[in-house]
Amino acid sequence: MGLNFRNSTNSPVYVAYAYPNLGCRPVTFRKVGWYRIEPGQTRQVWIGYAGGNTFYYYAENDSGQEWSGSFPTEVPLQAFSWCWNTGCTTCRNVGFRELYVSLLNANYTINLISSSSQRTPNARNIRSTLPTGSRTGRKIVRKIPRPLTGNVKEGTPRLLNRTAFPARTARKR
Repeated sequence: MGLNFRNSTNSPVYVAYAYPNLGCRPVTFRKVGWYRIEPGQTRQVWIGYAGGNTFYYYAENDSGQEWSGSFPTEVPLQAFSWCWNTGCTTCRNVGFRELYVSLLNANYTINLISSSSQRTPNARNIRSTLPTGSRTGRKIVRKIPRPLTGNVKEGTPRLLNRTAFPARTARKR
């Protein structure tokens, strides 16, 4: 059981994600990164029942593709485990994507793909997702995660085997 990321691209992907954490205030999510995932590899980042939780994620690969969204937060280059609103002077601001996992899914996988030809029919517990398209000239609606309500499903982040984000890959924002 858990939340997994699969790299279906041709280059290593670096993933950061956020999970529900009532110990963080005012935004009740903790962000964790970086997980280096080699091509063809799947990495579990959350241990426990994934269903019924909302997660957020951001990914970037050595080819310059990124999987981003409209939930901005600051992330450092080194491995980290911070509350959502924590930042630093050397951090960069990236947008996370929102992911709600249905109560029916104990296990869920985000399949990071680089082209629509890699899409396969989505199973109930797998979502294939393309890199973010260019947003040049378009306004971006910036959002913050909603406060948690009700019960938070039990789980634990997998903090082992995280790495620093390579400086040559990190792009300035």
